[in-house]
Amino acid sequence: MQLSWTSRSHPGCVRHNNEDHLLCMGEQGLWLLADGMGGHEAGEVAAQLACQIVSQTLREGKAAKAAFELAHHMILEQSQGQQSAMGSTLICMQQLNKEQFQISWVGDSRAYRWRSNKLEQLSRDHSYVQSLIDAGQITVEQAREHPEKNIITQCLGAIEYDAIEVESLNSFWLPGDIILLCSDGLNDELHDKQIADILANDKGLQQQLLDLEKAALDAGGKDNISMIAISCDQASGYKNEKAEQERRPNQSEIANSLDFESNREKTISPIAALAFLLVFLILVSSLWFW
Repeated sequence: MQLSWTSRSHPGCVRHNNEDHLLCMGEQGLWLLADGMGGHEAGEVAAQLACQIVSQTLREGKAAKAAFELAHHMILEQSQGQQSAMGSTLICMQQLNKEQFQISWVGDSRAYRWRSNKLEQLSRDHSYVQSLIDAGQITVEQAREHPEKNIITQCLGAIEYDAIEVESLNSFWLPGDIILLCSDGLNDELHDKQIADILANDKGLQQQLLDLEKAALDAGGKDNISMIAISCDQASGYKNEKAEQERRPNQSEIANSLDFESNREKTISPIAALAFLLVFLILVSSLWFW
């Protein structure tokens, strides 16, 4: 199995600064995306701290929950004495082994999986409108137009939380899979179907992200737009294994071969019996005349 990845980040059409931060450490199996919040430059600082602290802590072998909690407290310390509080969402993908990966998150930055021409949201937003959806009070479509859709219920550095709720899920790769990590600047502008339509055009990861970015900007680009795409390429060993399986005879071929051998033995046995009878008659005749 081979992985390839790329990323993009754009400030959007409204904001002058970009408070998102990306960290791609593919050789070490780590990809992180943070969406910062706060006053002037505070969001950028929080997002950068979140990515740096979590990536370092995970590389030390600690669990995602511990890494996120450490980042939460470090951002809280950093914000002391600042004129305004700062915080950040964070979504992280960590490669566990050749087949498995783990996605962990706090906030409403998302992880999608593109598999077999189908888009699936893997993460679940920590947001007010998501709680309304879970309670059955509004639909997903109504949530997109809700006046409080930007209220998140969890983030790193939020002073009202002594502890944060870190969610994680483990999954596995299949050849052709794409994992898309994104800030809400993408999915606030584009419906899932629009994202799926662009990923369906297999132009390569870089062009797909360019097309997603352009579509979000054309739709308004009211927030920073950031994305990381990780693709599971089909390894050559997979093809060889499949070809090897095609070369092997199947059960019906083996059965037909055995039937052929059995039939051949059946055709030989009457000839052998006739020869034995002739030899017997010759011996009897010889004894009679003798």
